[in-house]
Amino acid sequence: MTWKVVGHEAGHEPPEKAPPKAYFYWKKKDGQLVRSAEFTQPELEVEIERLSGAGEDTTQFVLALKMLALSRGGG
Repeated sequence: MTWKVVGHEAGHEPPEKAPPKAYFYWKKKDGQLVRSAEFTQPELEVEIERLSGAGEDTTQFVLALKMLALSRGGG
């Protein structure tokens, strides 16, 4: 799994002030990356709680959440 945060960069306003999002990708057996999920910061917080409650590893999700917070100027 890999991820990236897409949102406004310093000095650039996003189109229609859309909130930044974290996009998660999984690699298929043939090596192709497939985007399978996208979250805003509040959505990602809920997903982390859900995964944590299910005993899943949330490391990559927490890292993405931190990047989302930084991209919004919340860090």
